[in-house]
Amino acid sequence: MPRVLIISSNKKQYMIDDLPFWLIKEARKKGLYQKDLAGAIGISPQAFGRRLKKKDGKRPDVFSYGELLTLFKFLDVSDDNKKKLLTL
Repeated sequence: MPRVLIISSNKKQYMIDDLPFWLIKEARKKGLYQKDLAGAIGISPQAFGRRLKKKDGKRPDVFSYGELLTLFKFLDVSDDNKKKLLTL
């Protein structure tokens, strides 16, 4: 997905939309699947898939802070990437 200049009011929604797919991409680089990400945070693969769907045209903020920390540790995400992903 190409990165484009985003108006600051839309940046938060863009980051919310992009994060789950960034996590999936990183998992695929390591030979893992969505079911592995779901297992890491203790939910079913179906529940993980439901979190990726948009509701009323917007994707809700689907991961708690604790789930994100767990996924970052599971995927061995660098500190620089964590900072970039968790900062508006």
